Amino acid sequence: MKLIADIERERYESFVREHPSKSHFMQSAAWGDFSAKSKGLEARLIGIESAEGELRAAALLLGRKPPLFPKYYYCPRGPVLDYGDGELLAETIALLKEFAEDEGAMFLKFDPDIVLFEHTGSGALELGGGAILEQLKALGCVHHGFNKEFEGRQPRYTFRIDLSSSDEEIDRRIVGNVLKNVKKSRRYACEVAKGASADIPKLHELISITSERDDFVGYPESYYRDFFDTLSANGMAALWLGRVDPAASVEMLKEELAALLEKRKQLKKEGPLKESELSEARLLREIAAFESYAREFPKGAVVSAHLVVNYGDKAWAVHAGSDTKMSETFINNRVYYEKIHAAKAAGARLLDQFGTVGDPENSSLKSLHEFKKQFGGRYLEFIGEFDIAVKPCWHLVYERALPLYRRARIGLKLALRGRKGE
Repeated sequence: MKLIADIERERYESFVREHPSKSHFMQSAAWGDFSAKSKGLEARLIGIESAEGELRAAALLLGRKPPLFPKYYYCPRGPVLDYGDGELLAETIALLKEFAEDEGAMFLKFDPDIVLFEHTGSGALELGGGAILEQLKALGCVHHGFNKEFEGRQPRYTFRIDLSSSDEEIDRRIVGNVLKNVKKSRRYACEVAKGASADIPKLHELISITSERDDFVGYPESYYRDFFDTLSANGMAALWLGRVDPAASVEMLKEELAALLEKRKQLKKEGPLKESELSEARLLREIAAFESYAREFPKGAVVSAHLVVNYGDKAWAVHAGSDTKMSETFINNRVYYEKIHAAKAAGARLLDQFGTVGDPENSSLKSLHEFKKQFGGRYLEFIGEFDIAVKPCWHLVYERALPLYRRARIGLKLALRGRKGE
């Protein structure tokens, strides 16, 4: 086996995109382009080739040079190979370590797309990742443990929705209230449509609203623009927008009210008459609310936006934001529902909801977890992060300093957000 540094892009991309089990958009050449453009990282496309010239493994390595430290490489959700082949895995790790050493790196970090457990109502089902975890540790890779929140580079827990079954079966796995809400959204003048680069400021605005509501730190607008522009240029990104026309919604509600009043003429019994009167009062309140929205948004408004990545036979719901205004239309549920079925129609066999927490009952992100859970995905736990330490002393010092830096950075962002709010 030999390592090919900076392998031809077309050969690399063909292997990764078409890999039967481990293709991932974060190992795509396009993700390397985005990481170089938006984050200033060094992107290297690596191939592992057999003596017969067959490509057996691949890895996108992202190089970063921290201040005062040697550089390191990060292989997000990789490397890409058949992890069931223990000999191939061992040779790949050895060759990647040798490459990092030749490049003067202090370590190489990776967090492979390997599932450890599926969590169900009856417990945790082991899915084979444990044996791979132990082999990686035996090969000298340093495991970062089993974090429950978002402390790592990538989330260690997620929900993955199986799209290989029929549309009807996908709907059966979705919680009934969500389906009812999707149906309710059709009472209003709502539409779900694909957006373009010009809509990225709206996506950023909605993510900012959501981040303040759910207490997390988002990215600057330039990040989302680079993300969308780079990946969509490679046919990988879709921006889904949920738009509400409040003025047209007023007319629809008035038509519903007129039909209700006409039907009431046929009612004789006290129970149905009382129920009709309650429905009338509800409709009058809604009409008043949407007349107010129409004055605020005379041309309508996008109140939900979701950024989805499609790669190989998978899709990932990566970034999303929504406003609380006009939330009674349930347009956010509808965008989520329609993007699931759009991913299936595009040929994806699963949609990854891109992260949740491992202990929702004791997490500030419990509401996020419960929202994603409603869509019927499998609750999965990955094996976590590993480091291949090349310069052990530098690696040890850096790993101790990094958490302090991250906490300080997030604390500063939250403090600035609070000051801005004041």
